[in-house]
Amino acid sequence: MPRPWLTFLSIGIATAIVFAFFVLRLQPIKTAPTAAETAALAPITQPTVTFADPVRGAKAAEVTLVQFSDFQCEACKELSENLKAVMRSYPDTVRLVWKDMPNESAHPLATLASIAAGCAGRQGKFWEYHDELFDRQAYLSEEEFLKIATDLALKADSFKACYDAHDTLAVVRKGYEEGQALKILSTPTIYIGSTSYTGALSIEELSKVIQKALAETK
Repeated sequence: MPRPWLTFLSIGIATAIVFAFFVLRLQPIKTAPTAAETAALAPITQPTVTFADPVRGAKAAEVTLVQFSDFQCEACKELSENLKAVMRSYPDTVRLVWKDMPNESAHPLATLASIAAGCAGRQGKFWEYHDELFDRQAYLSEEEFLKIATDLALKADSFKACYDAHDTLAVVRKGYEEGQALKILSTPTIYIGSTSYTGALSIEELSKVIQKALAETK
């Protein structure tokens, strides 16, 4: 004999499972450590550079700039443009290292943008993707992340698989935690050794900072 209540119960359970899946999928991806994790981070005085960090510029550099930044931060965009311009004057002496430090409370897509850039980096195009993210900052979206990948002729299936699985989140989180250990309060912040500079430094200001650092290496 048919039991309608069993049919309705089955439909209800299936609906609940589907709903739970979509709720979880829509949860923001967190890079920020909890209060307990932050308290446990040992303070450091200068950033490290590892094989996982994107690097642009001279291979045998006399001066290394380490930039902690956020792809949705307007000042970060301005600084990145100025850094790109000023580094053309130092092709053999200066290198730039990127560190992710997304401000999730103010910029909901910043972490996802960093994940996407990291996925592009796996195909050797981090800096091209980095430049496009800043160029398109005003209208970023997850759809735009995929469009950038297409425009840069990345392998679409590999990029999407990396992005969907958040394969590069660990690197993003590592950069964020390093920024926390350095007690960075805002982005953009750049380091030369243990000396930090915060804000969108102009090309002239960056040139002076680099010249000073180069002089100190002599």
